[in-house]
Amino acid sequence: MYLRKILVQNFRSHEKRLVEFGKKANLILGANGSGKTNLLEAVYFLSSGKSFRSSSTGQLIKWDEKISSVRGKLVSNNHEEEIEVQLWREDRGNLKRRFLIEKVVKTRAKYWGKLKVVVFEPEDIRLVAGSPTRRRDFLDQIFANIEWRYASALSQYHRALRHRNELLDIIASGQADKSELFYWNQSLIKNADIIQGFRLKLIQSANVFFQRHSHQEINKFFINYQPSAISAEKLEKLYVDELQSGHTKCGPHLDDFSLNYSDFETEDKNLAFWGSRGQQRLAVLALRLAQINYLEEEYKEEPVLLLDDIFSELDEEHREIVVSICDKYQTLFTSADEAVINYLPTAQILKI
Repeated sequence: MYLRKILVQNFRSHEKRLVEFGKKANLILGANGSGKTNLLEAVYFLSSGKSFRSSSTGQLIKWDEKISSVRGKLVSNNHEEEIEVQLWREDRGNLKRRFLIEKVVKTRAKYWGKLKVVVFEPEDIRLVAGSPTRRRDFLDQIFANIEWRYASALSQYHRALRHRNELLDIIASGQADKSELFYWNQSLIKNADIIQGFRLKLIQSANVFFQRHSHQEINKFFINYQPSAISAEKLEKLYVDELQSGHTKCGPHLDDFSLNYSDFETEDKNLAFWGSRGQQRLAVLALRLAQINYLEEEYKEEPVLLLDDIFSELDEEHREIVVSICDKYQTLFTSADEAVINYLPTAQILKI
């Protein structure tokens, strides 16, 4: 599968732009601020109706416009299919999305998974030493755009978590009874099982991928998953503490993982503390490669790779690893440095 072209309208800095892509490596060249990353973001938006950046969804719509859209042509097994995501702002300021396949409106559940993408960006390095929230967001980002069951469970879990925490405060003030927690407890437990099941499956797949990898550094990496188990018994045990704090103290919202290296002599092998900058970069690259491998094995489809200014963060060896990826996948690179062409001699060049 590959994305043959996209038509972007009123998206970020782009008023209207039609871009055609090659089947393999594509290099988007342009000065800083020219809209290179915005094009990658448009492809990601086409896959999910979301952004891979942290800014507000409302900012995806071009300034002074009310509606934005990204339309694309997907080719798979010589069959071409048109997909589209529309985003508009209502008079009251509310944002609405519409998903279309061959110009027919579809539910999000029917649309998600049509186009699978994997994003590499310089900020990925913070997956190693950054906050647990960033690592949980990484896991959520993988599944929430392709697995409706995961997305639904995650939404229901956070809804139940919010209501349960509010109820804890009400119980503490004497205005409600402990028995009223039962419904929200059950919702947390049921949806946590789905969420952590998906997360564990991915991490197990990644660790197998690392072990089998030919690169002598990558096959020494492993992920240490630290799920926060939740059950009726555990919630009962934590009840007094939770009542005092007003917060639920177990569950997927407290999950974490570390990227580790198996050759360190010290007991603590967490790369966040013991890894060099180069090892941390390679570990993040390996994590993204494991994500690609998982998507291929699980869904029997090759994802489209989006690499945002990735060469600026990598040394020569790691650049070569990245370039080798392009032999198999459709890859969209961005760069402000025309010298990058030397690493991608067969890439289709798109200057903006």
